[in-house]
Amino acid sequence: MGAMNLGWLRKTCAHSWKGMEREKPTDWPPPYRLKENSRARRVILRIRPGVGLVVTVPKGFDRAELPRILEAHRPWIQETLTAVQERPEGILSSEILPEKVLLRAVDETWEVSYEPEPHARLQATWVAEPKPHIRIRGDVSRIQACCRLLRSWLQEQGKFWLPPWVDKISRETGLPYGRLTIRCQKSRWGSYSSQGNLSLNAAVLFLPDHLARFVIVHELCHSKHPLHDRNFHRLLNRYEPEARFLEAQLRDKAQQFPLWYAASFP
Repeated sequence: MGAMNLGWLRKTCAHSWKGMEREKPTDWPPPYRLKENSRARRVILRIRPGVGLVVTVPKGFDRAELPRILEAHRPWIQETLTAVQERPEGILSSEILPEKVLLRAVDETWEVSYEPEPHARLQATWVAEPKPHIRIRGDVSRIQACCRLLRSWLQEQGKFWLPPWVDKISRETGLPYGRLTIRCQKSRWGSYSSQGNLSLNAAVLFLPDHLARFVIVHELCHSKHPLHDRNFHRLLNRYEPEARFLEAQLRDKAQQFPLWYAASFP
């Protein structure tokens, strides 16, 4: 599974350790909200500014498994909770705003600059050449509004990069689709409707290219088999022989959205 070069599309436009063990803090696990979702296929961990850790589980999930899952993601949970602490007025820290955004799937790094103009309308503009750059001007103290602007930018990038990629994979595999919609979603990578329409999360651009491709192939396989049954997995393995390994990688990456992206949602 080599890297996919999509450049032709764009023409213009110190921790201290003692021994081998680290002393564990006593406030573990942290407080969290537990939500049950009948559409969830796995446990989803999210950290929302002003809310904290939110754990979504599939319907009927054995909640005795939660301590093990939380422990497995302990470093990420602790680091992210520290970075997204609640403020008395509910204001997010400016530290959440990125100076750079890496779109691994297409091997692009965008620099982000912020120009404070307290009385001006908050807006974002961007250019891809000669060097990818996003400029946010206005009242940049409105942190969540800035995050929403970055999310809008990401959706536009998804609309640019993903349609030709999906079309190419569809032609290579013979797996059809009808209409393609690009959205920005909190957790789902994509979906394939009973009408044959494909929806993708623009956040797949955060993934390495081989995982982004896997998401696309996975959803296109639903054109033949709507359910995740034996036939579906047999077809998926035909195009992605390391599907089980890639699914495990994808589960880990799903917990690692940039902080600004998570903060962009209500």
